[in-house]
Amino acid sequence: MAGCIKMVNRSASTAFAPDGAYIATGTMAGAVDLQFSSAAHLDIFELDFLSDDRQLILAGAIQSSERFNRLSWEKGPANSEEYSLGLIAGGLVDGNIGLWNPKHLIW
Repeated sequence: MAGCIKMVNRSASTAFAPDGAYIATGTMAGAVDLQFSSAAHLDIFELDFLSDDRQLILAGAIQSSERFNRLSWEKGPANSEEYSLGLIAGGLVDGNIGLWNPKHLIW
């Protein structure tokens, strides 16, 4: 894949962390993976541009009740240690919106 810097094999909605150190992926609604799984996950990958490895490194994951239509990662409240990595919001296929604290998901 010419020009590709990093990659991960996912059918997913994505969102970059506000500080650019991570990328979140949420299992995409309506997509089928190679194992025909119906599972839904929110995964966080470290963006390590110093490594020559083209695969992204999984830094955290959690199962989701539903698959994702949209995903967004925004800054948390100012001066908040609890939300120092921001908040991840996901528009889920069942019409709900889920919120996750990435600080609790990253290993």
